[in-house]
Amino acid sequence: MGYDAETVEFFTHQYRIVGEAQLSGQRLTDVLNDDLESSLELTDVQVFRLLPPSAVPATRTSALLYKDNILFAIVGGTSAEAAVRGFYKRVDTSEWDVTVTIPSFELSGTLHVRGTGDLKAMLLSWAGQFIPLTRAKAVFALYPEIAFSGDVIIVNREFIEVICTDRE
Repeated sequence: MGYDAETVEFFTHQYRIVGEAQLSGQRLTDVLNDDLESSLELTDVQVFRLLPPSAVPATRTSALLYKDNILFAIVGGTSAEAAVRGFYKRVDTSEWDVTVTIPSFELSGTLHVRGTGDLKAMLLSWAGQFIPLTRAKAVFALYPEIAFSGDVIIVNREFIEVICTDRE
């Protein structure tokens, strides 16, 4: 693993791509929301089919992943958790437990809403395409026994179908 590399699981409509993302000291959310780059370079890459989840059609040294095709990404480990805690300590937020549906997946976790605590206003004003959920889990809707979890799931808002919460 290189300097500032983070192991990340990326999910597309058909695949789970696991690789090392060189973050250069940035959070993955910031890298994904960088509009100047349409793709992300990965090293030590494994590509898994979603069905069956253990099938590995490719193991490669490097890959180029186009951001627009990412449904969501899972980041785990202590560095991801520390980065999330550090970010939300500096920003006034309220926590919302949410369920988010995207094609083929049900995501659950905590959304940190900035400012007033108005979910709709926050989502309308969110600057980036990718939104982080903490303490998150992703369930494959076709086979609910297949689930993935991590400290942070970063979801591509372009694919969000519905966001549900118990708060008014």
